[in-house]
Amino acid sequence: MKKYYRNFSAAVYFTIGDVERYADPGLLAEKVEFLQKHIRCNKVYLETFRGGHIIAKETILRVKEFFAGRGFETAGGITPFAGEGWRFQSFCYTNQEHLAKLKKVVEFTAGIFDEIILDDFFFTNCKCESCIKAKGEKTWSQFRIGLMEEISREVVIKTAKKVNPRVKMVIKYPNWYEYYQNTGYNLEAQPEIFDLIYTGTETRNPLYTQQSLPRYTGYFLMRYLENVKPGKNGGGWFDTFDCLYNLGSYVEQAYLTLFAKAREVTLFCAGLLFSRGSIFLPLAGHVFEQVDGFLGKTGAPLGVSCYKPYHSSCAQGENYLHGYLGMLGIPLEPAPEFLVDSGLVLLTASAAGDSGIVAKIKEHLRRGKKVVITSGFLRALHTPAHTRDKGFEEIAEIWDTGNKVMVQEFAYPVHECSFGNYYQAAKAILIPEIEFATNDTRQLIVGFGAQNNFPILLEADYGRGLLYVLTVPENPGDLYALPAEVLNEIRRVLTADLDVRLEGPANVGLFVYDNNTLIVESFLPYFSDIRIVVEQKNANLVDLVSGEKISGQTVGDKSILPLKWNPQPTGFFSATK
Repeated sequence: MKKYYRNFSAAVYFTIGDVERYADPGLLAEKVEFLQKHIRCNKVYLETFRGGHIIAKETILRVKEFFAGRGFETAGGITPFAGEGWRFQSFCYTNQEHLAKLKKVVEFTAGIFDEIILDDFFFTNCKCESCIKAKGEKTWSQFRIGLMEEISREVVIKTAKKVNPRVKMVIKYPNWYEYYQNTGYNLEAQPEIFDLIYTGTETRNPLYTQQSLPRYTGYFLMRYLENVKPGKNGGGWFDTFDCLYNLGSYVEQAYLTLFAKAREVTLFCAGLLFSRGSIFLPLAGHVFEQVDGFLGKTGAPLGVSCYKPYHSSCAQGENYLHGYLGMLGIPLEPAPEFLVDSGLVLLTASAAGDSGIVAKIKEHLRRGKKVVITSGFLRALHTPAHTRDKGFEEIAEIWDTGNKVMVQEFAYPVHECSFGNYYQAAKAILIPEIEFATNDTRQLIVGFGAQNNFPILLEADYGRGLLYVLTVPENPGDLYALPAEVLNEIRRVLTADLDVRLEGPANVGLFVYDNNTLIVESFLPYFSDIRIVVEQKNANLVDLVSGEKISGQTVGDKSILPLKWNPQPTGFFSATK
């Protein structure tokens, strides 16, 4: 057996409490033996500061020497956290005493390590009198992203490089990407300041947590940050919180981090992983071994081009919508710029934060491309704050009335005057009412209310291109309740640029790569019937691990391959001509 994994490296983060708890060489040796029994760990992050407490120098040096002597890479960790317990109180970055403390911690840590990661408490939520005065007439987001850019460059980086010119500084970004700007995470400026960035891929249990992050978010955020700083997204980091009563959610964090091609995976934290009766290390080890066996056979990730601008807000009820769409089996490849060379581009409400977005849409459509916008994006364009974007009606006269309607039955139009192919959802779904100019815009999917019908997916021409409007339920989680046939039509439209798509129920993920490979993972707690549709005749699927061939049926220019999918194990297939 090889000493390390072939396709990624594995690391464990030791909080300052962990370092102090396991500082005794005998106890540490025992814990490291347990660690190496289950995962091929080659690196540890050793924290020097958290919650106002800085570690004793002799302690951190002794633990660092212990790991280095056993062949581990070592890096430092800093958590600039001023609160106690679970009250997330940041440093005050307008307070000179706090700035002096941060500088002292950075100097101390840079004198010991050649790599330092800032845990994802490097933000500000302080609203003291000093911060209120410094903010002035700016919004809190404007003030904070400017402040944290300055602190990053002038306090953190300059201090570290002065002490240790070769030190590599890493900023870890948290999982709550919709709110970065609100607390000062400057995704536009900071990646240029720091040597590397890192990704928090924690999704935990998506229902019973305060954050309510769809599980696909772990994959989406890895890909987004990779495109923010290409080649310099150091890895993905997840923890055990809120996973004890649903161990599958812990396993999924590991899978999705690796499917997104993380270069390194960091497990947080040693104290939780080493606790009595902990099952998390064995679970992580199982996933790592399984994925390492085939990950090298997959290429670079592909997906629907998805534009999320820097500092963009998640307004209009589409909080983390990307993750919900990913859970429908729609692969996404997000970026902080509008990629003009892409084919179809997906725009959720956050894209309305770009003041020039309507011009970009027009140009893309006139070049013969496709754009899919959501109802939340449409609503954002017509709020008073977005009067600059009133030019959208030049593309299509489509608008949100502000009304809400309940629908449960859906259909496709069979021609311009009537519907066919009726399907029932698992529950009644509340949606925004979207109106449009008849015959200037076409309905591809409708939902039925009392004596009326409402668009779910619209299509309109502009130049040589096509604009689509996707109606998103008021609760995005209700997307999972849509009939499989409706989901299949949505997938067909959104994945038009890909050579493969998924058909079947929601909560099944599809991950596509550029070398004719794909991964399917079911998030469902039961067996499910799905189909893989390949845009070529006589295609097969070949299991990348077992070599088993699955043949399908050729229908026109497509191949349809039915699969019976397990609730937890993940299958990995290659489509072949």
